[in-house]
Amino acid sequence: MRGRGNSCQSFLWASASVRRAVSRAAIGRTVLHGRPLGIGWAHPSTGEASSWRGKGRRRLAGPARGRARIGRVRSRGRGRYPRSGGGGCGAGVRRPTGLRTPAGRGEMEVTGLSAPTVTVFISSSLNSFRSEKRYSRSLTIAEFKCKLELVVGSPASCMELELYGADDKFYSKLDQEDALLGSYPVDDGCRIHVIDHSGARLGEYEDVSKVEKYQISQEAYDQRQDSVRSFLKRSKLGRYNEEERAQQEAEATQRLNEEKTQASAIPVGSRCEVRAPGQPPRRGTVMYVGLTDFKPGYWIGVRYDEPLGKNDGSVNGKRYFECQAKYGAFVKPSVVTVGDFPEEDYGLDEM
Repeated sequence: MRGRGNSCQSFLWASASVRRAVSRAAIGRTVLHGRPLGIGWAHPSTGEASSWRGKGRRRLAGPARGRARIGRVRSRGRGRYPRSGGGGCGAGVRRPTGLRTPAGRGEMEVTGLSAPTVTVFISSSLNSFRSEKRYSRSLTIAEFKCKLELVVGSPASCMELELYGADDKFYSKLDQEDALLGSYPVDDGCRIHVIDHSGARLGEYEDVSKVEKYQISQEAYDQRQDSVRSFLKRSKLGRYNEEERAQQEAEATQRLNEEKTQASAIPVGSRCEVRAPGQPPRRGTVMYVGLTDFKPGYWIGVRYDEPLGKNDGSVNGKRYFECQAKYGAFVKPSVVTVGDFPEEDYGLDEM
């Protein structure tokens, strides 16, 4: 029995050793100065490479560089690794994105560990614009196409995907439906171009005028009890507040009467000075007094002595008086003062 127990213990110990060895092999081993380190670990402050058995060490994206933290590891070889889905040996472990052997040495080192997501630009043969999206590397190409349906509007069964680098250089086609997106050289900034084979035309999904829209008459909309208009009526808000609306109309009428009184005291052809808030005084001649089509109320059309205006006496194609370009302006009667305001002499004629 004692020998049997020793055999069982030896078998269990050997099984645990094999599991640890397989787990390490799935992660990937590195060699630094002839010593195996398991996977690439770096000290968080110094950035120096360390053994994977160190308690509390952090696994980083760049070995011996001290970059972004990806996970932590326990002591005595029991590690906690970020899971990436899937099963089997080494499941849930982030694998190195690339391995390289330095020239002149037979050593291998990890150059980086892939992130769980990637940010790419999506373009399509049906659209003239690009969209920046982020996707998981664990998606299969078939699942990835289903997500692209909401972006480009093409059916997943009619898609052909092409991968381009950040410099718009063609890399490869994403034509393996069961392959993972992370198995292709997809990195941040790359572009994935979708070629549609459904027969749709370029810009077909961009012209919203061709999209059938739901329309309802004003009478039917007034009868609905769950509309915004019905809510405003019940709450007496906005234009459905009769008291507030009556007050606004009274204020507008009073303001119009005041402007009319002020405008009646400004005869056409008289000299004036305009003192608008925040602007220096400007002199000119009154050319128009009355209502306009571009804004409500009474306005005074002035022809300035200098090119300090905004128009030539016309607004929106309708002419109110004649003057040179940049000499005409329309102001409110409250900023116009009529009197003896001769043209200012700047002494330019004597020069």
